[in-house]
Amino acid sequence: MFRVLLIDDEELVRVSIGYSISAALPQEAELVGEAENGAAGLELIRSLRPDIVITDIRMPKMDGLTMIGALRQEGLDVEVVVLSGYAEFEYAQQAIHYGVTDYLLKPVEENRLRETLETCIRRITKKRNLNREEKLSKRVVAYIDAHYQEDLFLDKLAEEFGFSAKYLSALVREETGLNFTAYLTDLRLNRAEDLLLHTDLGIKEIAASVGYWDQRYFHRIFKKRTGKTPSQYRK
Repeated sequence: MFRVLLIDDEELVRVSIGYSISAALPQEAELVGEAENGAAGLELIRSLRPDIVITDIRMPKMDGLTMIGALRQEGLDVEVVVLSGYAEFEYAQQAIHYGVTDYLLKPVEENRLRETLETCIRRITKKRNLNREEKLSKRVVAYIDAHYQEDLFLDKLAEEFGFSAKYLSALVREETGLNFTAYLTDLRLNRAEDLLLHTDLGIKEIAASVGYWDQRYFHRIFKKRTGKTPSQYRK
């Protein structure tokens, strides 16, 4: 359910639009609050954290555009739909500057309101999915960083996180700019270089400590990356 807040200084308008919201998307949108001016509306936005705000422009105490500017400055992430009885370009222009979803003229048609709410819901859903992906990609990369010394494969990641290997590989690339294998190799060899230069550990020990149990393979990929064998690099 997506939470909607309505701000308008005309009670009849609030009643009418409130009814239209309930009639338009009863399973998806819920009217959670109303305010009669921008100042009261801003306080409700802060406390109720709605997903969608439908607001008039001309109101006492604080107009709608001033309120929108304030919530943008505070970083309050909400879809905004502007209402106005004035078909004046300057209002629409300023509303667009604040990144509002739509600009509706009163009286608002129910079908037009439904379309606008559906647009808001699509935008919110997309942002939520992107946020979830971003959080997941950070978790996956953090897991790789913590377990690079182990036998680590995409299939193991898929089992750990419950997503397909292909999807997780795409997330790793999105987060790091590298595919899974390239990122893991880079991580391991960076650590190996550090150990070669700053410890007295044997090369076999170093290879094992960064996840390479086959020393010949370690030599091969290390030389491919640096142009030197591990022994030459240490010297």
